[in-house]
Amino acid sequence: MINPVRSLLVFFILALTGAVVVAEPADCAGCHADEVEQWSKSQHAAAMAPASPDAVSGDFSGATYSDDQVQVRFMRDGDTYVIRTTEAGKTQEWTVRYTFGVYPLQQYLIDTGDGRLQAFNIAWDSREASEGGQRWFRLDQPGESHPGDAMHWTGIYQNWNNQCADCHSTGLERNYDAESDTYDTTWDHVAVSCSACHETAQEHAEARKQGNSYGAGVDLAAMGAWLVSEGERPPVHQGPASSDAQVPTCGRCHSLRTSLADNKGGQVHDQFSLSRLEQPLYYSDGRVREEVFVLGSFEQSRMFQAGVVCSDCHNPHSGKLKAEGNAVCAQCHNAGDFDTPEHHHHPDGSEGADCVNCHMPESTFMKIDDRREHSFMVPRPDVAKDSGSPDVCLGCHTDSDRDWSAETVEDWAPGLYKADTWHHVQQRGLAEAANYLTDSGQPALRRATLLEQRGEALAGSRLPVVEQLLHSEHAVIRESGYRVLRHGAPDSIRKLAEPGLVDPKLAVRIAAFETLVRLGVKLDSDAWKNTRDEYEHFLELQSDLPSGRVLKARYLLANDMVYKAEKELNVALGKDRGYVPAAIQLTEILRSGGRNREAIRVIDRTLTASADDARLIHLRGLINLKLEDYATALENLEQAARLEPGQWLFGYRYAVALYQLGEREKAREITESLLKRFPDNRQIRALMRHL
Repeated sequence: MINPVRSLLVFFILALTGAVVVAEPADCAGCHADEVEQWSKSQHAAAMAPASPDAVSGDFSGATYSDDQVQVRFMRDGDTYVIRTTEAGKTQEWTVRYTFGVYPLQQYLIDTGDGRLQAFNIAWDSREASEGGQRWFRLDQPGESHPGDAMHWTGIYQNWNNQCADCHSTGLERNYDAESDTYDTTWDHVAVSCSACHETAQEHAEARKQGNSYGAGVDLAAMGAWLVSEGERPPVHQGPASSDAQVPTCGRCHSLRTSLADNKGGQVHDQFSLSRLEQPLYYSDGRVREEVFVLGSFEQSRMFQAGVVCSDCHNPHSGKLKAEGNAVCAQCHNAGDFDTPEHHHHPDGSEGADCVNCHMPESTFMKIDDRREHSFMVPRPDVAKDSGSPDVCLGCHTDSDRDWSAETVEDWAPGLYKADTWHHVQQRGLAEAANYLTDSGQPALRRATLLEQRGEALAGSRLPVVEQLLHSEHAVIRESGYRVLRHGAPDSIRKLAEPGLVDPKLAVRIAAFETLVRLGVKLDSDAWKNTRDEYEHFLELQSDLPSGRVLKARYLLANDMVYKAEKELNVALGKDRGYVPAAIQLTEILRSGGRNREAIRVIDRTLTASADDARLIHLRGLINLKLEDYATALENLEQAARLEPGQWLFGYRYAVALYQLGEREKAREITESLLKRFPDNRQIRALMRHL
């Protein structure tokens, strides 16, 4: 029974806390007082807020920060918060519009004009002083970026509208105008409120007031219960299955993904395309490397495959764990088997006895934000050594080395070191890769990643495998399958790609459409026209980013609009002068028009911001060959091959150029070196026979 006094109290709490003043939670509090109270104290509730005394954590009493590049003073005039910067000889004052986040750090958003909010790069450490907090600190390194750079706090990659907004606010619409390069971004709620997850919560609340019934959105409930493991038997889920919408709903923010539509909601693998497990985002063993958040890890785990959902461990309203310490794991994993020195090989009560320290090691992002791995992998020091990923054991045993940890774990678990990890899978031949791809017992995200990694070879010699995967129950695999088809011959691919235009998931439809466009296919059907409209909306949504402009340019090129494509690529390089994909695409246009010296100038300008990029240096070498500047061409090709030894084509083309220019012995030496690294490469072997 709802306590009316408590409900009223929650309402007034919400009204008084500037960080969470929104109408919808107050509407929900009448029936869901406990949930709203929990939410009101969560980081979701304070994800973003108008700058006010209740919301600002940082010291704006005249506190300063300085380094070799910038001097900053943080000031307050009544309820107005001001940041004064002196950088590159210029002093400016900026008014803080919003707080961004709350713990362990808080950033501040500044309106720089044209509807843009930018995240200032000096943040407040919200931790206690005893933990090193209560100070201003810099998120990037001094000298890494300067005014005008894409990575500077005023640049495109620190822009709130396209980088952060749709996860820190509710019901957001970017409203970017590509022609004027301006935003008119709006939201329903400034922070993450009820309808961020329960998409029709407002309609649900209004119907309740009228005595009617209306759902709050898709069912997100965790159902049934887990029977705790016993001996060799793993935990078993009993009762109704939990919602299959919960994980992709949470994942639309707790993941690195690409937005495909601007419609205030959606799920991963539908209106968002999840990033694959590629380097450098992940290590080759699947461990997190860059800031990719949680979903890509969790979808690799046995727990995800078994049906575990986020709220099995986390309270979805408070964001806190449902139990303390190892007790959260013991909900499913028998403490008598696992929470013992016989299993973890550490003294009871020590850090080594905590499940998370071995199975969910931390990585630190934004200098002070420690986040735990969610793939729940068994520690494999042998694989960590091969893949270069952090060794879990050495996180605590800092005075030891990788050989020690590998030997110690092998002593604890004889037979553990089998060549069966994700790292090993990626090293296998094409036949074994095909077997993995068709094994429904393997994680879908790993299979999708492998499919794209081997896409060209599969589309060329094992097309039936790709065709089979187009019918997978997993949208992430279907999406990758339709991407891979673009490597095939147009005549055979068209028939396979067309069904993707009517797939129930937007991410899959867009992948199928892109493949057909790149193969030069155009159809006269309702499915084609509908998906074309969706794709063009996606291009407009992404056009505020350099990557989006490159996608638009490729689309224009496929429709023979070369001049417009060139214009889009120049816009991309204006947003980020070091954006290599834009430079490569623009260079190809210039080369095809005989404008080779212009192409070299584009490459040289891009290299000033993306120094030592092997792709650009290699391309410059090919152009210099065309211009008959052979000495410079060989220098470029050699440098590219040296910078990217794992890219066989760079070394191969360098060897061919050497041979064609009469340096046969040097060409043989390079080719022999390539064969040691790529013994099965047919083109390298053919060149060796010729030499």
